[in-house]
Amino acid sequence: MPFYGADVDQLKALSKALANGASLLTSRARELDSLIGQGMTGQGGGWQGQDAKRFAADWQGRLRPLLERTMRGLEEASQSVLTNADQQSSASTEGSGDSGSSDSGSGGSGSSDSGSGGSGDDATTKTAANPNPDQPTPQEILDKYQVSDAETTNWPGDWDPLRFVVDQREVTEKEAELLNGLGPFEMNAFKGIHDDAFSTADDRFPSDDRNDDQNDAFRHAYWNALMVKEFGADWAEDYATAHEQLPGNPAPREAMDLYNNEVGRNVAIANPDASAEELADLIEEAVNNGDTVVVGQDLLPHPSNEVPMDQTGDANNAEPAPGEDPEFNDESRTTS
Repeated sequence: MPFYGADVDQLKALSKALANGASLLTSRARELDSLIGQGMTGQGGGWQGQDAKRFAADWQGRLRPLLERTMRGLEEASQSVLTNADQQSSASTEGSGDSGSSDSGSGGSGSSDSGSGGSGDDATTKTAANPNPDQPTPQEILDKYQVSDAETTNWPGDWDPLRFVVDQREVTEKEAELLNGLGPFEMNAFKGIHDDAFSTADDRFPSDDRNDDQNDAFRHAYWNALMVKEFGADWAEDYATAHEQLPGNPAPREAMDLYNNEVGRNVAIANPDASAEELADLIEEAVNNGDTVVVGQDLLPHPSNEVPMDQTGDANNAEPAPGEDPEFNDESRTTS
């Protein structure tokens, strides 16, 4: 039922926390599956023997189903709270008269709170001036979505066996820390997510350049959504943010990427049961609706439905901008 009189932002924060909890439990369950599998097959020096076999049987027969029910309960609670937030937002809009367009919980609902008279004309005027009043202005996005430069390292390290299967590249130290915490199965999933993000972006928004346009916006948002689904929201946020700390990142491109990363994570958090294909559909809809941003000719991040794909700007030679040190969730994983 609705939380009457509740603060919409607090409800959305609660929904996010519940979804993050479900994602974290899912990730930990997969880690334990991997460790048990290593022990049963004798690979990687995992736990072996009769006690290990008894625990594996208890895990599969009793403990994991119990954990799955808990995860589903958290996901359902997250969705229920988010629905309540939307209902509360709609109720507030209906009761607030012409102020609804600035106080509503979603960009479109504020302009539809009245269907007659002068207030309807006023809503039309507001929509024309700013189709999504809750979205920051291009200059605000450019200024807000910047992070500080970080120290870098070559990953995998020179003596890391991963070099036989992964090309060494320059990453931030935080990226390396997070990647080193992934187990072999998770590393394979991480690579698959990267490849899927590129190929799906090319299928849905073909682009010769792949930078600063709708292909780029979709790719970053979808990449983050898939990372939330596989590794949890906290890890996805940490990795995507650390990635943008590479020195020399042009300011418009960094702002665009950080903003679209956030959009993708929010889509996945709000739809915890969505398949990868369903997430791709939702992200494509977000791009077409202008919920993501692209770089305009003025080198500012604009809603992705306001700049045609063949008229986006080129931020390659834009100057970097100073940014704040990010506050990481410290969800580094240690499964290997």
